[in-house]
Amino acid sequence: MVFHIDGDDVRSLSRTSFEAIDVAEANIEEWIIQNPSMLGEELLVVASQYAKFDRTTERPDVLALDPEGKLVVVELKRDRADNTTDLQAIKYASYCSTISAEELQQDYRTFWNERGDHEQLTPEDVGERFAEFLGDEVASITGDGYAEFALDDRPRILLAAGSFGPEITTPVIWLEREFGMDITCVELEAHRTEGEDVYVSSRRMLPIPEAEEYMAKRREKERQQSRSSTRAERAITVLLEAGIVEEGDIVVFDEGSVPDDADHRFDPDDDFWRGRITGKTGRSDNVEWLENGAEYSFTKLAQTVLEETTGREFNVNGYPYWRHTKYDMTLTELRKTEVGDIDW
Repeated sequence: MVFHIDGDDVRSLSRTSFEAIDVAEANIEEWIIQNPSMLGEELLVVASQYAKFDRTTERPDVLALDPEGKLVVVELKRDRADNTTDLQAIKYASYCSTISAEELQQDYRTFWNERGDHEQLTPEDVGERFAEFLGDEVASITGDGYAEFALDDRPRILLAAGSFGPEITTPVIWLEREFGMDITCVELEAHRTEGEDVYVSSRRMLPIPEAEEYMAKRREKERQQSRSSTRAERAITVLLEAGIVEEGDIVVFDEGSVPDDADHRFDPDDDFWRGRITGKTGRSDNVEWLENGAEYSFTKLAQTVLEETTGREFNVNGYPYWRHTKYDMTLTELRKTEVGDIDW
């Protein structure tokens, strides 16, 4: 409940609906534009009814930025959130995931200049606002006036409605816990005094505040694991880009990694044990096996060689199994000594 206190006079405010007091969704949207803190957090509003997506006329109600440099897609419903509210917001978030930091600031400038609430903003004005909002340690001003900062490519979703039913809260909890999606549900309530004054309160329903820190840590752990896995797959890309290895370089299977039960005698000059770096950076075309001329990833080729010579199945990371003839080091050793022990 919400109470109005005037000295010693305490009166409860009766809850009503936005429909009953003739408030439209567009009114709520304007309130949020003017005062985004009513959603329960600090936000910088970039635009409303954002309509710059290719090949679609769909548009999120409000597009904002949070202090961590994440886009926030706000989807509003005046009354109860309907069955498709979460799906709408997910679509909008996917559309927004490719927006760059400079595009975001250009859109901010266009939106606020078109409103005509104040003097026309220059790129320098916008850059200063973003830098002040994000903090100098996160953002810096570029030569063209805009702020330079890392814009997270995984937008947050914030659903704000008069109420939420299980058809929304259940999938939101599942998406958050199983897939690490950052979705917040905020319930907006209208209250009216006997004198017909209207008050609006907001309450975060999801994530539950007590669980928010746990979920944030879990999402960060999953992202670190994902980054580690992705970077490990790109080890050959880093070695190529650093100029340490080149297309055409020969690699030889590491003699110390040959199984004791191998029925193919190790000979560093035998094409069975040799590969040629292709210079390609896909998932399955990094190395040509000189035995048959086919292209593999280093991992797949190591597994193939091991299985061919033993008849057994192997599940290995291929980089420690291939030795570069020029450096006489495995690709793993080469990465660490020549590039640095990067957390890939």
